[in-house]
Amino acid sequence: MVDLSALPQGFVLGLGMFICPGPKDVLILREALAGRSAVQLVGIGTGSDVALIALSMLGLSAALQAAPGLQSAAQVLGIGLLLLHGVQAARSALIGHPAALGAGAHASARAGRGLRQLLFVSLLNPTAWLDTVLVIGTVGAALPSGSRLGYAVGAMCASLVWFLAWVAGARHAQRWMGNARAWRGLDAGIALAMLGLAAWMAAGLVAPTPP
Repeated sequence: MVDLSALPQGFVLGLGMFICPGPKDVLILREALAGRSAVQLVGIGTGSDVALIALSMLGLSAALQAAPGLQSAAQVLGIGLLLLHGVQAARSALIGHPAALGAGAHASARAGRGLRQLLFVSLLNPTAWLDTVLVIGTVGAALPSGSRLGYAVGAMCASLVWFLAWVAGARHAQRWMGNARAWRGLDAGIALAMLGLAAWMAAGLVAPTPP
């Protein structure tokens, strides 16, 4: 019999982690405002969290904590990814967003690229690993073995609730995104978020270790 007593604990902790918007959230916001499929966006957002939570509960969080070099390599990869997408967002802020310009076939082609970009950021950005693997996974690993499944299910449900609400809210905000200036402002904000987080992560890597 599955012990679900830790499900509320997982749900509350997971919701606390997920409601702080990160790179994945701002990309989902942009794609939702552009009219992408809500099912696809919620599926990618929640599916990536489910995969990372499952891996963390299977021992990935302990493995990363025991291997600082591997953790640093993951951070370097994440920083590079954030820089790449930050530069792309800055470029869109400067030249305009295809969804706002009514670019037809070009906008349709960009939809596939946007979803692929979202998938990469969902699985490889360092904030997702910090939230799901090093925080949620570490807390879950300390629970009795019979409670871990219920805890993990609670955290996964929190991700689903959050992205359903996030995408629904973005759909309601579509009426304010009908001009190029609004899209450029959104892309500028995304660029600042991506580049700022990359700079923060890089500063943490080069900071001297206290004696």
